[in-house]
Amino acid sequence: MFLGVHVSISGKIYESVDRAASLGCSAMQIFSRNPRQWRQLELGEDDAREFRKRRKEQGVEVVAVHVPYLINLATSYGPLYKKSIAAYIEDMQEAALLGAEYVVTHMGSYKNSTLPQGLKAFIAAVDEIFKETKGLSVKLLLENTAGSGSWLGATFDHHRRIFEHVKDSHRLGVCLDTAHVFEAGFDIRRPQVVDMLLAQIEEKTRKGAIHVVHLNDSMTPKSSHHDRHQHIGKGLIGGAALKYIVNHPVLREAAFILETPKETPHSDGMNMKRLRSMVA
Repeated sequence: MFLGVHVSISGKIYESVDRAASLGCSAMQIFSRNPRQWRQLELGEDDAREFRKRRKEQGVEVVAVHVPYLINLATSYGPLYKKSIAAYIEDMQEAALLGAEYVVTHMGSYKNSTLPQGLKAFIAAVDEIFKETKGLSVKLLLENTAGSGSWLGATFDHHRRIFEHVKDSHRLGVCLDTAHVFEAGFDIRRPQVVDMLLAQIEEKTRKGAIHVVHLNDSMTPKSSHHDRHQHIGKGLIGGAALKYIVNHPVLREAAFILETPKETPHSDGMNMKRLRSMVA
């Protein structure tokens, strides 16, 4: 089990390792660039080397790179689709340069299209991305969503379709977000629902597919379809349910990464303390 936080890349990207280490993280997640802008600068080899060096020195075992929000592989708008594929290829290459294990992605929105067309577009895009990044060891993790609008990923049937049809599906994995799954309608406050959900995910993808858990409480109720994270134990999921998830045998090898609110400079430390206290 690995525990960590999504940390800022402000300044130099390798300074994010120091931020994670200062919180006692054995795992961390970053954006490799501004999440709301297209790429401005390429990652330099010197910065990547320093990132890898500091990570080794600080004992950070798992690094996940989250894909920026602008990218959409399910879109029916041609120019955005092509630009998204190109950006994905660059992100996979940069994640590999950093030595990251995982790239985490939302699956995109099929707005102005249909669900089958959105899934078909996503699968074709991933096939092209994997073709252009052949040989990289970094895995692409598909994150579930809260189910708003035309976003893919609120049901794990979407994951199943993608795992079934992507040619190099061994390069795929799952990132399970606890707030999103609750907001999508799964009552993970009940242990039997958690057991069922995890079994269902492995059945629809593969055994051991969940490599990262975004451990977040929720500000909004079950089935709200809003994406609103809350501090651990302070939301509508609650500490008891999150503790059950943290200690679930199916997730023994997963990295638990917090994406909780950063209201003060002490917020991450507070949530990490709560997370560590849950580990049996």
